[in-house]
Amino acid sequence: MTRKRKCPVPRAWIAFNSAGLVLVVLLGIIFGGAKPCAAESARVKYINDGDTILLADGRSVRYLGVNAPEIDHTRQTAQPFGFEARALNADLLSGHTVRLEYDVERLDDYGRTLAYVFLRDGSMVNERLLRSGLAFCLLKLPNVKYETRLLAAQRAAMQAQRGMWKDWREYSGRYIGNRNSRRFHLADCPEAKRIAPRNRIVFSKKWDAFWDGYSPSRECQPNFPNPAD
Repeated sequence: MTRKRKCPVPRAWIAFNSAGLVLVVLLGIIFGGAKPCAAESARVKYINDGDTILLADGRSVRYLGVNAPEIDHTRQTAQPFGFEARALNADLLSGHTVRLEYDVERLDDYGRTLAYVFLRDGSMVNERLLRSGLAFCLLKLPNVKYETRLLAAQRAAMQAQRGMWKDWREYSGRYIGNRNSRRFHLADCPEAKRIAPRNRIVFSKKWDAFWDGYSPSRECQPNFPNPAD
């Protein structure tokens, strides 16, 4: 059985939502950290991969704030660390009841539920994947409630050289980040050229971009999940 716990929506959020994200976030903080969310308990039925699970009620859940290597289920192949990420996810969650906590957006473009997933001991699965080095931060406005916590977990994995961060080597280059999307692009990527000057940030190394919480763009991203290649 799924048990839901409603979180109250602050008046300020409703009144000022149309004024812009930054104002909404600030008001949420000012008014006692009120969260435009709900939380619920649900049972896990199946582990799709490192960042997606299927619930007993049929919903597919995509973890917020993280991205794990892809798995080709048809060919039973995966990007490096893909099977390791799924194995960790399975060890933590298989057959368990978890607590789902939501952010501003409840569904992604594919109709999947977006959530932070918590175990009974209070630990967050999204965070544990990052600490293991088997996923990287995929921060996206307006779902940034745990941005600081998730980025700290990734930095801990980077410093300890766990998972994809092990034996890091790269040459200096030029990468363009977008402060709005939190994505970084190769300097010659057409998407990079369309970034407004006020939103541009330049990195000389991919490591620095990841450290600041930027993730590779889909359009012309650096190789994943061997970011130093």
